[in-house]
Amino acid sequence: MRGLICYYSGTGNTKLACEVIAQKIASIEFELFDIVHDGLPNCATYDLIGFAAWADYFNPPKRMKTFLASLPAQDRTPAFVFNTFGSTPGKTLPSMDRWARNRGFHVIAGHSLHTPENYPPLIKHGMTAENSPSTRELARFSEFILQLDRLAQLLADGRPVPARKAGLLRLLPSLPRTLSRTFMGKKYVNTNACTECGICRERCPYGAITLAPKPEFDQGKCYGCWACYNLCPTQAISTRKIKGVPQYAHPNLQLREKLLGSANGGSS
Repeated sequence: MRGLICYYSGTGNTKLACEVIAQKIASIEFELFDIVHDGLPNCATYDLIGFAAWADYFNPPKRMKTFLASLPAQDRTPAFVFNTFGSTPGKTLPSMDRWARNRGFHVIAGHSLHTPENYPPLIKHGMTAENSPSTRELARFSEFILQLDRLAQLLADGRPVPARKAGLLRLLPSLPRTLSRTFMGKKYVNTNACTECGICRERCPYGAITLAPKPEFDQGKCYGCWACYNLCPTQAISTRKIKGVPQYAHPNLQLREKLLGSANGGSS
């Protein structure tokens, strides 16, 4: 059986978790698909498709919604949903579940994983969640992978797999998708620090950055994901409220040790 995990990862936490899922599931061979850079997949060639993203202001990122909406309508193609979060998952998982079902996917499993915070305003106030996931959260993640492996085996055997129970979407907070952009506000570039490397433009998922030759920002396209801030190698990008706050440019060491240790059979 062939599987595909379509992921959107800003600073690598989600991608790392998807790599672990793909590595630990034995009953299906997964490929990873970056929805920002890889275009659109041919869903018809896969037996199980996963959709993975991070919690963005209690919701899935707009980039994931756009991606799902662009996929052809499905006829009950088996799927699962997954998200990472730094402070709270909000309505991320049930929203992704609903969006996938609206495209005709048969959603059989879902999980939210607590990971270190990569949102600079929270990091500024010491809300880093840097030791996440906890032992209990890591155990639940492993249980989810085992459950997904069992469900994939049922699919391989041609046996029916029921849809997962959808979350209580109506009870969770709903915030406008532009709120993160508004809170981030205008972005500034330290022209002395900027090396014109183009990483910010390359990694912006919304095409909101051009180089002339220094970065210029289109506020109308920006959705405040903070990728440009976090990923700038010289920390040349700032906002009116955030400057010099430690970046979260990639999964921290303890997260890599926990997840990869779990993938290799460890308990940490």
